[in-house]
Amino acid sequence: MTEVAVTLASIAAVLEIWGIVWTIKDIRTERLRLASYLELPRNVYGSAHARFGALMGTAAGTVSNQTLEQRIEALEATQRGLRDELDRRDQETVERLTTDFQSALTASEQTINDQFAKLRTYVVGGQTSWMRAYRGPIVLTAGVLAGLLANIFSNL
Repeated sequence: MTEVAVTLASIAAVLEIWGIVWTIKDIRTERLRLASYLELPRNVYGSAHARFGALMGTAAGTVSNQTLEQRIEALEATQRGLRDELDRRDQETVERLTTDFQSALTASEQTINDQFAKLRTYVVGGQTSWMRAYRGPIVLTAGVLAGLLANIFSNL
């Protein structure tokens, strides 16, 4: 074996060992980063809850000397007012439920978007450059190439 081949083989061995160590270190670092991602606080956005007002009584009881016709007329007036009141309350309830459902939907959307943003940051690797992310395999590849050159020079 020539002196160049021995030198290249030694460099190849050092680079391969260094690349393997860096790769193992990077895998361990990523496992710790994943564990820290899983422990991140979750932001859950709330929404307004339905607010139903107190029910108001529509009938008033009085003790008086009314005739049967007066009682029937008062009952019919109360029934007409009751229908209008029920229609109004129904409309209010639909509006409140629509508003509250929209608020809940918006809050859920904010929560999901927040989780996707954190996941996207984790998957992309945050601020890590591609050179730093792949330094172990790059050094390992350089070691393999140096070993290949050492084999070529040893056969010359």
